[in-house]
Amino acid sequence: MINWMATLAVIMAFGLVMLYSASYTTGYLRMGDSLHYIKQQILCMAIGIGCMAAMSYVDHRFLRWACKPCYWIVLLMLAATLAFPPLNGCRRWIRLGGLTLQTSEVAKFEMILLTAHLASSAPQIGRFRPSLKEKVRLKDWLFIRIVRQMILPVLPLVPVLVLLIMEPHMSGILLTTAIVGTILMMSGSGGIITWAGAGTAALLLETLLTHVNSIEYLQKRLKTWSDDLEKLNPQTKQSLYAIGSGGLKGLGLGNSVEKQLWLPESTNDFIFSVVCEELGFIGATLIIVLFILFIVQGLLIAYKAENQFCTMVGIGIMAQIAWQVFCNIAVVTNTIPNTGISLPFFSSGGTSLILLLAEMGVMVNIGRNGERAAQQRAADHARREAERAAQEAERASRTINLEDARRAQNGK
Repeated sequence: MINWMATLAVIMAFGLVMLYSASYTTGYLRMGDSLHYIKQQILCMAIGIGCMAAMSYVDHRFLRWACKPCYWIVLLMLAATLAFPPLNGCRRWIRLGGLTLQTSEVAKFEMILLTAHLASSAPQIGRFRPSLKEKVRLKDWLFIRIVRQMILPVLPLVPVLVLLIMEPHMSGILLTTAIVGTILMMSGSGGIITWAGAGTAALLLETLLTHVNSIEYLQKRLKTWSDDLEKLNPQTKQSLYAIGSGGLKGLGLGNSVEKQLWLPESTNDFIFSVVCEELGFIGATLIIVLFILFIVQGLLIAYKAENQFCTMVGIGIMAQIAWQVFCNIAVVTNTIPNTGISLPFFSSGGTSLILLLAEMGVMVNIGRNGERAAQQRAADHARREAERAAQEAERASRTINLEDARRAQNGK
């Protein structure tokens, strides 16, 4: 777990450096303060580290209990978001005084906990019929696989998606669905049925989206997803210019041209483009390798957790990081249509950073308890082996050696 935390610290430090480099021009021209964005990020990071420390001591049994009432609170928050004035045509934030809260970020965390609870609580087909001699009836198999393992864990997602559609918030819908799907697939819920459904959905995603004519801005984004530079979304076009300008080694830290108000959202959704322009292919690859290392280390922590619920929560948290990194890089490179997905620990955004660090606290808790459980299992194993060895020695001491008995008898 120490290695995982060290990787997290490196990613966070790297993120602060790149955010300052990407934001000082925008901060000065728009806010009159070149340190505006970095000061906000450092403040939110400090709050997030405090939340991380607090969450690292929250018992997983409390999280499992709290995920049920918190689900209804999250639904109320998502509904309340719709009552606030729109920003850029979308209602995604609750504003109280000078503070803003992006409720979709809270919804992601809640759905990780709730889905992990439902997936780990669902009966397994092996437990349903433990007798290997008795053949499981198809009706029973389908009921367990489809109803108990798939439909019931997915049902809580439906109201969340409906409210996100009303905002509208397509990136939130994409990420939340991907996180829930990953937890269900990794938990074995639904078995091959879940994997087949996920594969079919992935193949038909573009076809399905092109027929959603009721969401105007979604259709606009899809129409500007093209190989033709003249038809591209202006943000994506400037992003590709930035990536191409970076080359192998980049223009040097702080030397980006596109961040001079050419590239919209250079401090948030398109910060990876600035990374590519300033640090080049080498710097971009380094960041990707760091995230891969971080995710693999996190999955190993989840694998060694003390119970299935903790394992599923760890997988869900790492899935959120993995999907956000993948989608953010895919957007800036025009691999997928343009949608607002931030790069974890790099993009500016208080709610996202604080909640991500709170989730890291949950990972620390899972890792610590997993190590303690492993040590306890090792100690119990050693104790059982010692007891078995003592029993064997005692049994051996009471056993009469046949040859010795014969010699004694012949001697008499």
